Amino acid sequence: MNCVIMACGSLAAYVAAAQAKMGTDYPVVYLDKRLHAEPSAMRQSIIAELAALPAEYDTVLVAMGFCGGSWQDVKSDRRIVRPRVDDCVSLLLHNENTAGYNLKQPGHLYMKDPDPHDFDMEKAFCGYTKDMPPETRAQVKAAWQANYDVVAVVDTGLNRCDRPEYQAWAEKNAAWINGRVEQLKGSNYLIEKLLTGEWDADLFVIE
Repeated sequence: MNCVIMACGSLAAYVAAAQAKMGTDYPVVYLDKRLHAEPSAMRQSIIAELAALPAEYDTVLVAMGFCGGSWQDVKSDRRIVRPRVDDCVSLLLHNENTAGYNLKQPGHLYMKDPDPHDFDMEKAFCGYTKDMPPETRAQVKAAWQANYDVVAVVDTGLNRCDRPEYQAWAEKNAAWINGRVEQLKGSNYLIEKLLTGEWDADLFVIE
């Protein structure tokens, strides 16, 4: 195989760690993580990046989830291998003993990034509602707080989420939704498996 990795930019640290552990040095194409807000735009970016790959790459290892349907009906003349998960949160909740397409729970917001400040509910809310009148902003905030009651910290071992700074930021975000913090065990298992070439039922292999 002559492989290239295509990954969501939010997983850059995890892809690098998996390559170091598995002894691979595949080139990586990173997709802009901001495109998650618009799956159709992410899909167009995926199609464009696949088309731009040099001809010598025959296998694309996808380090991301299905992500809002962004991989729906994406076709290529190369083999595509991607995890059988709905998004990057489920990907990092996967391990040897826990499998499933969607491993998330209702009412949970998931912190997984190495930099805790990448998870900021108040910032996300302000960006989403910046052009709304005050009464609408209040309604949206109340809806968000009604829909979520847990900030779930996914401990992958790579995000060093035991740091006081990380825990304090999780508590700050939980307070914004009037919720609580929960610690979950995560792993880099699926990305590591993706790199081994030993592809089983955890992965789609599209020839």
